[in-house]
Amino acid sequence: MAPEQVTRQVFWNICAAGRVAFYLMAILAVAAFAYGVWRQAARVLQAKPVDVSWARIRASVWRKLTALILNRSVARRNPLVGWMHRSIMWGFLTLFIGTLIVALEYDLFQVLLGRRPGFWYGRFFLAFELILDSMGALFLVGLVFALVRQTRLRFLSASLFAIGFTGFIVEGMRLAATAAELGYSPHWSPIGHVFSQPWLGTSPGTIRSWHAGLWLFHAAISLGWVAMLPYSAGVVHILTAGLNVLVEDLRPKGRLAALDVEAAFEKELPLGLGHLSDLTRKDALDLISCTECGRCEANCPANGSGKLLSPRSIITKLRDMPAADTRPIMGNAITAEEIWACTTCMACVEVCPVSIDPLAKILELRRNEVMIHDRYPDTFGDLFTGMTKRGNPWNQHASSRMEWARGLEVRTMAEVAAAAESVEYLLWVGCSVSFDPRNQKIARSLVKVLGAARVSFAVLGEEEGCTGDPARRVGHEYLFQEQARQNVETLNSYSVPKILTLCPHCFNCIGKEYPDFGGNYTVVHHTQLIHELIESGRLQLNGRIDAKVTYHDSCYLGRHNGVYDPPRRILEKIPGLDIIDMPRSRETGMCCGSGGGLMWIEEEPGKRVNERRVEQIEDAMPKGGGGPRVVASACPFCMTMMEDGLAAKNTGIPDRDIAELVAEAIGRQAG
Repeated sequence: MAPEQVTRQVFWNICAAGRVAFYLMAILAVAAFAYGVWRQAARVLQAKPVDVSWARIRASVWRKLTALILNRSVARRNPLVGWMHRSIMWGFLTLFIGTLIVALEYDLFQVLLGRRPGFWYGRFFLAFELILDSMGALFLVGLVFALVRQTRLRFLSASLFAIGFTGFIVEGMRLAATAAELGYSPHWSPIGHVFSQPWLGTSPGTIRSWHAGLWLFHAAISLGWVAMLPYSAGVVHILTAGLNVLVEDLRPKGRLAALDVEAAFEKELPLGLGHLSDLTRKDALDLISCTECGRCEANCPANGSGKLLSPRSIITKLRDMPAADTRPIMGNAITAEEIWACTTCMACVEVCPVSIDPLAKILELRRNEVMIHDRYPDTFGDLFTGMTKRGNPWNQHASSRMEWARGLEVRTMAEVAAAAESVEYLLWVGCSVSFDPRNQKIARSLVKVLGAARVSFAVLGEEEGCTGDPARRVGHEYLFQEQARQNVETLNSYSVPKILTLCPHCFNCIGKEYPDFGGNYTVVHHTQLIHELIESGRLQLNGRIDAKVTYHDSCYLGRHNGVYDPPRRILEKIPGLDIIDMPRSRETGMCCGSGGGLMWIEEEPGKRVNERRVEQIEDAMPKGGGGPRVVASACPFCMTMMEDGLAAKNTGIPDRDIAELVAEAIGRQAG
C-alpha cells in the first residue's frame, strides 16, 4: 500500500452540519479562552512592577524547565504522587500537541493549501497514532490515581477523565467500523484497538449513528474545558505555573527587600501590604498560580500545632478578593491571628510545586500593620523598646555582652586593632548567646574548639548590637534599618575578615541583607567552619560519645540558606554517635517555633510548635537500648525552644549544640 494511503480521514463520519457545529463551538471556546487569559494577564500587569534579573533567569532556565518537565518538586517528596502528576501532565501535553497537529494538517494543508494528505501519513502518521494512544493511556492512569487520592480537585480530574475516555471510545468505534478498509494495522493504535473490540460484529451503520453523537459530545466537553481553563482557580495554573517557576528567583530565599521608610512617611506612600493595590506582579502571579493542593498547609508548623494560620488560605483569600476591591486586607480578608502565628520557617515556600511564596505576603502584611497602623501583639512592644534603648531585644545593657567570656582569653576587635594585628575571623556572638545563660555555654564551647584548631578570632564586645533580624521579621523595618546601619558602620570601621556566627538568624541577616546597607562580608556559620576544620585536618575528634542523636535542622540555616550537610558530617566524625534522621528533616524539617518574633510570644497551651517537634523527636528515638538519647542543634533560638519542649514533655532528652558535642569530643581526647 502507498504511504499516502496510510492515514485516516480527520472528520470521518461527521456531516457538514456537525462540522459547522464543531467550528462554532471552537470559535466560542477560543474567544472565551482568550478573554480569560487577557483578564488574568491584566490583573498581573496592573500590580506593581518588579525588577527582573534576566541574567539570573537565563542562568537557571534549563534547570527549571527540566524540573518542570520531570515534576521534581513533587516527586522528590512523594515519588508515587510525582508519577501521578507526570502521567497527567505528560499525557495532557501530548494530547494537546496532537490536537494542534491534526488542526494544522486539516485546516492548513488540506483546506487552505489543498494538499490531501498534507504531512499526516505514512510513518509519521503511524508514530503519531502509537504515541498518542500510549500517552493517552498514561493520562487516564494518572487521572484514576488522582480520583482515588484527591477530594478537592475531584471534579476537575473527573472531567479530564471523561474527555480522555470518550476520545478512546470514539477511536474504537472508528476502528471497528472501518476495519475492512483500514490502511494500516489497528495495533498501531493499541488502546483504540482494545476499545474497538466491543463493537466488532455490530453493523457499520449502527456504529456510525452512535459515533457521530459521541464525537460531538467529546468535542463539546473538550472545547468547554478549554474555554473554562483561565476562569477556574483549580486549573489556571496550567497556564501560569511554568512562568511562576521561571521567575522564582525574583525573590531570593531568606532575603527581604529594603524599603525606603523615611521617603514613604514623607510622601505618604504605602509600606508593606495593606491593600490589593500594594501587590507586586510576582505576588499577583503567585495568587493565580495556586493549585490549592494543600502542601503548604500540611507542612506549616503553625497550622500543624492547631493555630489558625493556613498559607493556602492566605493565598486564596487574597486571590478571591475582587480585583477592584479598595478595602484594607487586614480585617476583611485576613485576620491578625493568622499573620502573627507565622514562624517564618519557609516550609510553605519550600514545598510549593509551583514556587508560590505565602511567606512574603505575610511579612509584608506585618510591615503594614506595624509601621502604618501600629498594631502588633503586646509583647513585641518590649522587643522594640529593648532594641531602641539598648540595641537588643533582651533589653540588657551592653556592658553584659562579655559575661559569657568570663575566664576566657577572648579579645575584642578594638584590642586587635590597637595592637595593629589581625585575626582570621570576627566572631559575631549574637544577643541570645550573649545574654542567655544556657546559650552562653555554646559560645564557650566554640572558643574551646577554635583554640584546639588554632583559629584566631576576636569579637566586637560592647560594640556589637542586635542585627535587627527580629524587628524586621516582626515588621518594624525602620528599627531594623537603624540597627543594620549602626552595625555596618561599626564593622566597616575595622578591617573585617570573615564573620563567624553562632546564630543562623544573624548568619542570614548579615550575609543576605546587610549588603543593601553597604555591608558586604563573607559570613560563615559555626557548623560550616567546624566541618571545614575537620576536613582540613586542623581539628581531630577521637573521643567517643556513646549516644543516639538526631539533628534538628534550623530553618534559617537549612531552608533559608541550604546548609544541611555540614552539621551532619560533623556528627558522623564523632565516634560513638548513632545518628538518626527524623522523618521531617532537611528540607522538610519542622520549625522549633521561635522564628518570626515568636521567641517573644507565649504560645497557647496545646498549640506549641516546639512540643509538636518534641513528639517527632520521641518517635524517631523511642526509649530503649542504644545508650542515652540526645538532640543536636545549631541555633541558640532552637536550643531554647527545644529545651523548653523537652522539659515540658518530661523526656529526659538533652539538647546539645554541635559546638558543645565537638568540644566534648575534644575534651575526652585530651584527657
